[in-house]
Amino acid sequence: MVKSAAFIFVSFFFSHLVLAQSEDGGGSVGGGGGGGQAGAREYSNEIGFDGANSKDMLDKYNRDVKDTLHQSRPKFAKLFQQTQDAFLKDDMQKAEKLVTKLRELEPSNDYERARLYLVDYWYYGKQGNKEMENDAAAKLLSIGEGNIDSPAFVEAGMRLLKRQYNNQDIGGAIETLTNLRKDPAAQLELMSVVSAVKKLDDYAEQTTNIVQKITTNEAGNWSAKLLKPNFLFSNISGEINTLELNCANKQSVLPYKADSVVQIPDAWGSCKLKVNAKPNTAFNLIQLQQKPT
Repeated sequence: MVKSAAFIFVSFFFSHLVLAQSEDGGGSVGGGGGGGQAGAREYSNEIGFDGANSKDMLDKYNRDVKDTLHQSRPKFAKLFQQTQDAFLKDDMQKAEKLVTKLRELEPSNDYERARLYLVDYWYYGKQGNKEMENDAAAKLLSIGEGNIDSPAFVEAGMRLLKRQYNNQDIGGAIETLTNLRKDPAAQLELMSVVSAVKKLDDYAEQTTNIVQKITTNEAGNWSAKLLKPNFLFSNISGEINTLELNCANKQSVLPYKADSVVQIPDAWGSCKLKVNAKPNTAFNLIQLQQKPT
């Protein structure tokens, strides 16, 4: 068994499969490609919590919170409600102090843990930190079903799904889709992006190499959850510097070596890849179905 991620010199030539992209704005993940349903919402974290934008929605959300907070310790419940109130009043100085206190409590169960991830989602959304907001949303989706109110769960999940799909984070989008499907209330929203859902289902079942055309952002970064543990880069226009692997059981930063395959040991678990490169570097990422020999 391979003990560490290794680069092996090898040359491959594959036909390209390209994941379609759409802008991160609008209510459709897949650029409106068929299957749109009335009633779907646009997803916005502008007010920093569950996407409600009317007093009636806020009142309903508050009632739901009060009905279910008995599952947490009184001190946690009180801090959570105080934090929510601070967000609603846009008092970020107070909210930041309360968020710190909530984190210091350390969750005692998944219910409290989900509420803490929800608070982090609100907080980073208010801060405009998309990377941390997405990370908090992904953690929330992993345990949130049944532990937070359905409207908040679906809003966070659909918003994350759209971002992941448009960023060509196939693995992350498939994981989010799987979690969303646990909540029946997400069904209508998923029907509004049926074209994107079908593409993700096709990728999840694909038994051949997956090839994506990627361009890094203005900071030179691109990240995604890997579907397969062996991958390589081709057709690079620009310069790739390092690869960060954030895996379930291991974190590692590797210098990029041209014409090489990265092999991730099974023991590392599922991994998220972050590519650090020069701004707007373009490349093909090829995830291999079979381990190279």
